[in-house]
Amino acid sequence: MSTAAENINGKSTDASQENTTTVTSAAVTNGTDSKKEVPLKQLFEQSTQYNHWRYTQSALNQLRGKVNQEAIATIRQNIEEENQQRVAQGLPRDDSTTSLKFLTVDEELSLLGFYERRMAQIFRYWKLPSYVMATAIVYMKRFFLENTAMDYHPKDVMLTCMFLARKTENYLMTIEDFSNVIKKPAESILDLEFLVCKNLRFHFTVHHPYRPCIGFFYDMQAVTDNMKRLQKMHETAIKFIDTSLHTDLCFLYQPSQIALAAIRLACKEESYEFERYANYKFRATESAAQMYDEILLPILLAIEQVLTDDPRCKEVEKSVATEIDKRLKMCKDPAKNPESLIYIKRKRTEPNGDDDDDDDDDEDRPSKRTRLGEDGFAE
Repeated sequence: MSTAAENINGKSTDASQENTTTVTSAAVTNGTDSKKEVPLKQLFEQSTQYNHWRYTQSALNQLRGKVNQEAIATIRQNIEEENQQRVAQGLPRDDSTTSLKFLTVDEELSLLGFYERRMAQIFRYWKLPSYVMATAIVYMKRFFLENTAMDYHPKDVMLTCMFLARKTENYLMTIEDFSNVIKKPAESILDLEFLVCKNLRFHFTVHHPYRPCIGFFYDMQAVTDNMKRLQKMHETAIKFIDTSLHTDLCFLYQPSQIALAAIRLACKEESYEFERYANYKFRATESAAQMYDEILLPILLAIEQVLTDDPRCKEVEKSVATEIDKRLKMCKDPAKNPESLIYIKRKRTEPNGDDDDDDDDDEDRPSKRTRLGEDGFAE
C-alpha cells in the first residue's frame, strides 16, 4: 500500500525518513564485492511539488501579505505617475483614485475562490476527470502566490490555466476550439500563457489526492463486510477532496494525507467504521501504532479541521464576488492598461517592445518561493 499512501506518515509536510525504500548495490572494494543499502526516495518525494511547492500556513500568509502590500505600493506610485502625465498633456487629474480602497488578501482569496468554482463547473460540464480540473485550480493558486488580482484579473488567468491543464493532462484542445467554446479571443488566452508558465517555474506535473484515495478504497475492501456502504463512503470522500482544492491544503500536506483525512471524514458522515481499517493498516504492530497516534493522526485531525472550518470550503456568493470585482476595476494598475498614458509611454521607451510581465518589478517581488526545512517549517 506504500504507493497509495505515498509515505503518508510524514512529519508535517515532510516525509518520514523511516519509510524510504532501500535497494542493495554491489561495490568493488579491494577486489571483493561489498554490499550497501542505497535509500530510494518515494515517488512523490522526487516531484517538483514536494521540493518546491510546500509551505507552512504562516509562510503562506506572509508571502501573500507581502505581495499584496507591494502591489498596492506600486499601483499608488503608477496612479500618481499617470496623473502627472495627464497634467503634462493638459488633461485633468483623475481625482477618483484618491480614495481608493484596495483589496485585502482575504478579499482576493474570496474572488479567486469564486472563479475556482466557475472553473470546476466548466470542467464538470466537459465531463473531464477530476484531476484535470484540479490541475487547473492548482495552477491558478500557484500563480496568485506571487501575483495579485490587482495585477491580473482571475478570470483571464483562469482561462489560461484551464488551457494549460488540458495540455498537461493529455486532454488537449486546439486553441481555436478552446476559444470558440469559451467564447473568448485566442489571443487573450495565449497572451498570458508564457507568464503563467514562468510563474509556475515550468513545473507542470501536479499530484492530487484522487489517486491515493482510490488506493485506500481498494485496500479497505480487505476488511469490509459491506461493499455498498464502502462505495458510498468513497463517493463522499471524493467530494471532500473536491472541497480541499479551494483551501491551502495542497500547499501544506501530501496528497495521500489529504486523501486519508477525507476518507476519515467520509466514514464519520456515512457511519462507516474507520478504526477497523486503521487497526488493520496502521496499528498492526506496537511501533506502527505509536507512529500512527503520534505523527499521522495529528496531521489527519489538522486537515479535517480545515475541511470543516475553513470559510473557503463554502461557495462564495455571486453578490460578494461582484462587489469585490467592482472595486478591483477601480484599483487596477494603470501600467497594465493599454489605454493609459503611462502604459503608452513605457511601451514607447522599451527598446524591444517587451511584454508586460514586468521583469523590473520581479526584482522587488519574491523571486524564490519559501522553502521548508527538514522540520517542515519555512527556512
